[in-house]
Amino acid sequence: MKKTGMLLGALLAATTAVAPAWAQQQAASTAAVPATNAATAAATQDFGRLSDDGNTAFEELMLARRAIFDGDLKGAKTLITSAQQALDRARADNTAFQKAEAELMPVKTKQAQTAKKGTGSTTPVAWLPIDGELVLDETVEPTTEKSAAVAAANRHLRAGDPDRASEVLKVSGVDADYVIAAVPLEQTRQDVNHAAEFIKNDPYKASEALRDAENSVRYASVDIQAVSHQQAASGNTSK
Repeated sequence: MKKTGMLLGALLAATTAVAPAWAQQQAASTAAVPATNAATAAATQDFGRLSDDGNTAFEELMLARRAIFDGDLKGAKTLITSAQQALDRARADNTAFQKAEAELMPVKTKQAQTAKKGTGSTTPVAWLPIDGELVLDETVEPTTEKSAAVAAANRHLRAGDPDRASEVLKVSGVDADYVIAAVPLEQTRQDVNHAAEFIKNDPYKASEALRDAENSVRYASVDIQAVSHQQAASGNTSK
C-alpha cells in the first residue's frame, strides 16, 4: 500500500472549482440537491483523511506475517511491536470514522456491494482509513486513455497535489470514484495484540491473528465527478 496522506475534502473542492458549465447546469435541474449536498458533506467528513500511522501498521503486520512464514520470528516480533505502536498513534490521529460493516464494501467494486448488501454487522464502530485511490467509475466503458488519466490523477494525489489530479480528470472528461480502504480500529488492535502474545510460543496462532487483521479490510467509495457537479449546482442556484 502507498501512503497518500491526501485530503479528500481538498480533492472535492478542487474538482468543484473546475467542473464544466454543462455539468453544473445539468445538476442544477436536479430537485434533491440539498439532500445530496448533505450526504456529500457527511461523506467528506467521514472519509476526509487517511491515517499514515494506520497505513504503516498495516504494512508492518503484513510483513510480520511474511516473516513468520520465512521463519524469522525475531524480525516478526519486532514488526508486530512496531505495528502495535503505530496503531496506538493512529488511535489518536482523529482519522477514524464511524460506520457499520454492512455499510461498507467487502471488495472495491460497487457491484459487489450491491450483491452483498446487508452482510456484516449493523453496529457502527470506528474504522481506520489506511489507503485510498481513484478508480474508473464502473458505469464508464474503460479505454486506454481513460485508464491512463486515472493513473495520472493518482500519481498527483500521491504527490500531494489534489488540484492537479482534479484538473486531469476534468480535462479528460473522466468520471472516477475515490475508493478508501479501512480496517476496524479496535478489532485490528486486538488482533495485533493477540499476535504479540502468540509469537512467543505459538507462531502459527500469531500468523492467524495477523491474517484476521488482513481480512478485516473493507472499502468505501465517493463518486468524485458526480459530487463535484452537485456541489457546483448548489453554488449556482444560491446566486
